[in-house]
Amino acid sequence: MMIKDFIKEPNGSYILEKILNKDKTWIYLNDNLEVPKEALKILQKVKSGYPIEYIFEEVWFYGDRFYIKEGVLIPRDDTEVVVEKAIQLINEKCKVKSEECKVIDCCTGSGVIAIEIAKHSNAKVIATDISDMAIEACRKNIMLSEMKDKIYIVKGDLLKILEENSQKEKIEIEKLGFEIENGFIKADILVSNPPYVENFWQKPNEYEPDLAFYGGDDGLDIVKKLIIQAISLKYKAAVIEIGYNQKEKLSAFLKDKVKSFEFFEDLAGNVRGVEIIF
Repeated sequence: MMIKDFIKEPNGSYILEKILNKDKTWIYLNDNLEVPKEALKILQKVKSGYPIEYIFEEVWFYGDRFYIKEGVLIPRDDTEVVVEKAIQLINEKCKVKSEECKVIDCCTGSGVIAIEIAKHSNAKVIATDISDMAIEACRKNIMLSEMKDKIYIVKGDLLKILEENSQKEKIEIEKLGFEIENGFIKADILVSNPPYVENFWQKPNEYEPDLAFYGGDDGLDIVKKLIIQAISLKYKAAVIEIGYNQKEKLSAFLKDKVKSFEFFEDLAGNVRGVEIIF
């Protein structure tokens, strides 16, 4: 296959840029050349449903490049509005502008939300996840982002530190200014893209982890658990990603439990998350 035909395929130009180590201009100026066999194999793998992000171990989010690998949820562009809402809440509504705001990014996955919050606000961030693969990816991204002085990743079940964690990790958490109460991390603001997909929904591919997608029969089991924990720990506010069809059920749950809440939409006009003031 010639380059001029290959670049008509979805992700064709991107695959060639990676394989040939050339920019898009060079590829278009040399479109009469034969496509390398390696590129053809990758294209077939992508067409079979394997995420291209896993092949090249990179994903772009909020304008930055991040490391990703199979077994860790791939960040989606739609989640960028959650980051924007969180940054706005921290910088405008948290009322701690004179000091560093303490933020928890729960179910952090590859850590992209935690890193962007640390880069674009005055926050110190603790990122938590129960998956060892996610923690490994997040830790690598923290190092690549040079945000290690503002972020710490810890293995946890939502806001609770797992008992297997060492005393050293608890010390690191407290060094960032966070308190631990009965094994739970206290902070000002909770941010999360938790598992919220209903159990009966089919995932977009078979390679991303079930653990990062499914949140019970109505998808809200983990969302509700997070909110209850945050209320108990006296968090000030939260920004949580949810499904497009969960507004009504979550509204009924939040009523009379919090001071206020407001749903927000993504660029496609679908409900994407909720901002809560406790």
